[in-house]
Amino acid sequence: MSFRPHFEMERDTKCFTITWRIENYDFCFQTPGNYYRCPSFVIDSVKDTSWKLKIYPKSSALKEHINFYVERVVGVKADFRLDYRISVFADDSSSPLYEGYSFKDTNSDYSRSCFIPHHKVYTKKRGVFCPPKTLTIRCTIFESKEESFSDAGQCLARTRIRVARTAFTGLAQKFSSLCTDEKIILLMKSFSSEKPLLTLNLSLTGDLCYKERVWVEIIPAKKDYIKFCKCKLFLLDSEGTKTECGRSEILFSETEPEEWKFPLNFTKGYIMKKSTQFLSNDTLSLKCEFVFSTGIEYEGIEDSEFGNLSFVDKNQSRKFPSALEDITCLYKDGILCDMKLRTETETFNVHKNILSARSSVFKTMFSTDMREKTTDCVIIEDLEADTVRRMLVFLYSDKLEDLDWESAKSLYFAADKYNIVALKYRCSDFLMNNLQPSGSSDILLLSDRHHDQELKKVAQEYIAEHHEEILQTDQWMNLEKSNPILTTETFRALYLRNCKN
Repeated sequence: MSFRPHFEMERDTKCFTITWRIENYDFCFQTPGNYYRCPSFVIDSVKDTSWKLKIYPKSSALKEHINFYVERVVGVKADFRLDYRISVFADDSSSPLYEGYSFKDTNSDYSRSCFIPHHKVYTKKRGVFCPPKTLTIRCTIFESKEESFSDAGQCLARTRIRVARTAFTGLAQKFSSLCTDEKIILLMKSFSSEKPLLTLNLSLTGDLCYKERVWVEIIPAKKDYIKFCKCKLFLLDSEGTKTECGRSEILFSETEPEEWKFPLNFTKGYIMKKSTQFLSNDTLSLKCEFVFSTGIEYEGIEDSEFGNLSFVDKNQSRKFPSALEDITCLYKDGILCDMKLRTETETFNVHKNILSARSSVFKTMFSTDMREKTTDCVIIEDLEADTVRRMLVFLYSDKLEDLDWESAKSLYFAADKYNIVALKYRCSDFLMNNLQPSGSSDILLLSDRHHDQELKKVAQEYIAEHHEEILQTDQWMNLEKSNPILTTETFRALYLRNCKN
């Protein structure tokens, strides 16, 4: 196939342009040969002809290239040939990263393709090409015989890769007895179905180069369900403070099981020396955060300005986004934002009307003569960027898909601060239903600070029921020192419970 540089078209040349936006493109399965397809479309002025667009994120022939296909399906022998011009955009950039190349139909083949080098549209980090979060491809179709295209036209197609986020705190018990080539198994379950998602195996290596470095092996419960995974792991100390100790990206569909294993940034000896800080009751706490892709969430043709577009398969049910999905897209795409939420590490563009409708605190900020109204910026000093991001996803979409113990506590605090009632109840329900001895003291203190009597009662009853285990923990002893009134009140509840029994 030959390419020729960008050519200048006459202003009155008729053409049709389809813009294909692929969201969460960085989670496309990177196995050579896997592809994504834009929904088929037809142009009314070109009879008996339909088009299909395909993209192979990693070409089978040239692995460091994107292979993009334009396929024309004709019902009868066509007596005309077409020109195609391709432009590629990354994320929200208005300037194409790759453009100006075009190709033609041939007499015998109506499927044409071009190879786009990764370095043209990907960024290179640590020697590896990293695809953008959103890839937009604009394909303009020209016909040399003007009568074939009676009018110009355009449409927008959208494909969204389904990306799920989840996290959990794994407790590696009897860590001090872990020996070389032994394993401690941590099981992560789905909050929605309670079915296993991933298994984490902690092990040691006796290799002198690593000096008993701790390794983690990640195994999906269903290899065909989770194909690609990004993960971060954190050590949790006795105060619940996170310290990142490892991260990796794993392609389960391509790599061998031995490549699903990577070392963490600490040794067993280091943990043993800091056992007071990291080994409460000889248990190592690891916060594990995962982001993974499971397939296509949405695909469809969303716009046709000139009304000359239709689906090829009339019997196929069309998928249209709901009003809530459209509102969520406003946030994701950053369209018409008029306010900023600024944390220490990240700034979020938001909409005053959406936040005001969901939070009485934000409504007061934006409708009265407060500083936020005049500066169009809310400074948030007591919430991490990840918590604000999760809060905004809930405000725009009502979704709380990746909730875990630590994020539930942080979101509970945020929901109470901004009076987001639905979010507060969702977090409270999660905390009550997932109480564990190691976290009961934290929840008791949290409920007391936020005057949540229902959550407080549940926490006190749980502590009363598991008092033999809880009252010996460092967390409880620290609570006795910092808040004796609260612990005395809880002892009273314990005493009354025992009297009833």
